[in-house]
Amino acid sequence: MSPEEQDKVWSDTVARDETPDAPSRPSARSATRSGAARMPLPMAAALGLAALVLIWIVAVTFVQWRAQAVAQETLRLNQEAQRQAQAQAEQMQREAIERQAQLQAEQQRQDELRVRALAEQQRAAEAAQRAQIDAAERRERAWSRFYQPPSHCVTAATLECTNRYIRAKRAFDERYAKGEL
Repeated sequence: MSPEEQDKVWSDTVARDETPDAPSRPSARSATRSGAARMPLPMAAALGLAALVLIWIVAVTFVQWRAQAVAQETLRLNQEAQRQAQAQAEQMQREAIERQAQLQAEQQRQDELRVRALAEQQRAAEAAQRAQIDAAERRERAWSRFYQPPSHCVTAATLECTNRYIRAKRAFDERYAKGEL
């Protein structure tokens, strides 16, 4: 060894509190300088695998939690939609019942109007018939007062009596139409 190399070794040894002649033993400080203490490969693989399993468990747990939260929200939304649909169906049923009641009331009112109209028509027809009968009776009374057949015409139907009756009837009709009788 050259003197320069010996000085270097001596300075390294002094820094480690060793003598150059003493056997070298690794110190805690030198182990950290040269890198971490080597872990056996199977233990490192086991720790890595455990870390992966832990990460996988956390991920699966999160995904399950998230899926459960989504399922609960979906269930809540479905229940709310069902409540709204039921409320809407009930509202439509109430409106249909209300419309039916209005239609029935309108139908009943129309029926009552028809019955009243028929009754009024019947009263008017009866009144017209009574007026016609009254007019015919008035005309008959006026005719009875206007024409008195001669006594010989009451028992015998002669041509002279028939002509007399026809002339009297024409004269009566003219005067009655003018309102003189």
